[in-house]
Amino acid sequence: MNDQHKNLISFKSAKKIMLRTLNYKTKTEIKNLKDCQDRILAKDIFSEINVPEFDNSAVDGFGFINSNEINRELKIVGESKPGKPFLKAIKKNQAIKIYTGAYILKDITKVNTVCMEEDCDSDREKVRIIKKFKTGNNIRIKGEDVKKKQKIFSSGRKIRSIDLAQLSSLGVKKLKVFKKIRVGIFSSGDELCEFPKKKSRYEIYDANKLVLVSLFKKIGCEVVDLGIIKDNYSETKKLILKKIKSLDVIVTSGGISKSKTDKVGKFFEENAEIEFWRMSIKPGRPFAFGKVKNTPFIGLPGNPVAAIITFFMLVIDYIKILSGLRENQIIERILPCDFQMKKKKGRTEWLRGRIIKKKNLHYLTKFQSTGSGIISSISQSQGIIELDEKKEYIKKGSLLKFYRYEDMLN
Repeated sequence: MNDQHKNLISFKSAKKIMLRTLNYKTKTEIKNLKDCQDRILAKDIFSEINVPEFDNSAVDGFGFINSNEINRELKIVGESKPGKPFLKAIKKNQAIKIYTGAYILKDITKVNTVCMEEDCDSDREKVRIIKKFKTGNNIRIKGEDVKKKQKIFSSGRKIRSIDLAQLSSLGVKKLKVFKKIRVGIFSSGDELCEFPKKKSRYEIYDANKLVLVSLFKKIGCEVVDLGIIKDNYSETKKLILKKIKSLDVIVTSGGISKSKTDKVGKFFEENAEIEFWRMSIKPGRPFAFGKVKNTPFIGLPGNPVAAIITFFMLVIDYIKILSGLRENQIIERILPCDFQMKKKKGRTEWLRGRIIKKKNLHYLTKFQSTGSGIISSISQSQGIIELDEKKEYIKKGSLLKFYRYEDMLN
């Protein structure tokens, strides 16, 4: 067994280990475009058409053949509408009424210039151009947006809602995407009551599992709720080994310390290939990571605040990459703080905080209590302020990293 878990490991080292041990997901599936929002591409996307497919008008106005001898008064001989282009050749000193988005079929009509309606005087039969113009004015060129065979998106990209417009314009109907990671989540402890059952006098509601199920779903996982395991070693071992075969990742909250009552920790020690167990962080020191029967095992702290914070700072990146994401996401903001405090050198600390505005400048302010048992520090904050392990004292105005919860979940 690896003895590394006996020592505290740094946050940076832990992240490197987690990413180093990744077995990249390869299972894929074909989904209809309408079902691909927030899914991760498993194949590069190339355009099979030009966008636009033909030259078209950028404005409502009049199209004509510009030449050196053109008369500014032109005879109107037809019109071109979106979906109904003008299909005849026009002559010098003739024009067609044209609408925004209407195709300009140069090889047929010979039209090479469009003037805006506002720059012309017209009646039903004639149009007079009253402002200067150049050949090619107000014409969107074929392939101006996307050219045929051009790469649009690379494998490993998360499809956003706004990307659906681009894909729809290309006529894409189906996409090859990575299958969702299947995550099993359970809580551990005799004191826990399964929400929303009625609890006994000395029980506490399980504040972790519901939020963890929601968070893992938010980052694109398929989640299996494995319930609550009581502090019983044989029951713990039986459930984990029974369920782990059908899962890509198994996650527990609580029961991972070395207390005699924490049976998950005993199971982890006796059955897992341990990468690390205890970390030099606050909150969340009892965080465990390893593999059980080659399936990643993540042991989160039982304290709700610590469980949520370590999910954000350690688990999200790991799961996103395991899910196939290959985009570099910049999610941290660097802002000055409006507080000062001492901290333990050699330990990464995470405060709950928010961005405030003072005299038209933005600052980070921390939640009034730094205690890891204060759940309201999560619900009443916007995100996480990171204090680097090398720092021992934070001065007012120090530039600190800030991670908004919603930015990290996207």
